[in-house]
Amino acid sequence: MKAEIVETKDNTAKILLEDFKVSMVNALRRSIINGVNTLTIEDVKIYKNTSFMYDEILASRLGLIPIKTPIELKGKGKFSFKLKEMGPKAVHASDLVPSDKDVVPAISDMLIINLKDGEAIDLEAETAWGNGADHSKFTPAHVFYHFYPKITIPNSKVKGAAKIASLCPVDILDGEKDTLSVKKGKLSDCILCKACEDYAGSDVISISSQNDKMIFEIESWGQLSVKEILNEAVSTLEEEVKEIAEKI
Repeated sequence: MKAEIVETKDNTAKILLEDFKVSMVNALRRSIINGVNTLTIEDVKIYKNTSFMYDEILASRLGLIPIKTPIELKGKGKFSFKLKEMGPKAVHASDLVPSDKDVVPAISDMLIINLKDGEAIDLEAETAWGNGADHSKFTPAHVFYHFYPKITIPNSKVKGAAKIASLCPVDILDGEKDTLSVKKGKLSDCILCKACEDYAGSDVISISSQNDKMIFEIESWGQLSVKEILNEAVSTLEEEVKEIAEKI
């Protein structure tokens, strides 16, 4: 088995996996979604809310803000935020005043509410620890996988190559001068939609997958880095396997 990081960018990573069983890859995906602990806002005390938004909806929106979760604080206590604002103002996650400088909103420009003139909110919010098995708001990332693409072009000289290339939604094909090819380093971006094949025919361009290779993609919401998410997910899997082994 082999794993290779194909691309890392901001809070995302693309990993090439070779000779992994689908069940193993899916177990890792589920461990990331359901088994990694993060912080999120759980309890909200609203002292004043004269806005158009119901208290319950306001509290729900606060709970959906990703909160940076320093790995060294794992499972240690609760943290709080204060929010007191008067309209007219667009209130963002960055307006939350944290009790700990390291536990802050991961997406500072996330809009909470647009207060009109004369409207006001005054509240306190407290975090809780949890994972995706408790509620999806604790899930640290969007994660998915697909088989590695295989693109076959029997004859690169194709009439109307530019039109075929333009149909690709992820822009991996080059069709200049009636020559059809895959752009260098872009093969792994193919999403196997077959838009090009459906238009031109499989005798011109054929899209299939390599069943011994998979692309595993992670997009962190910001609570943890991609590396931290992977480490925590693998640790959770190891603990679960150990528990099963002890009970057999």
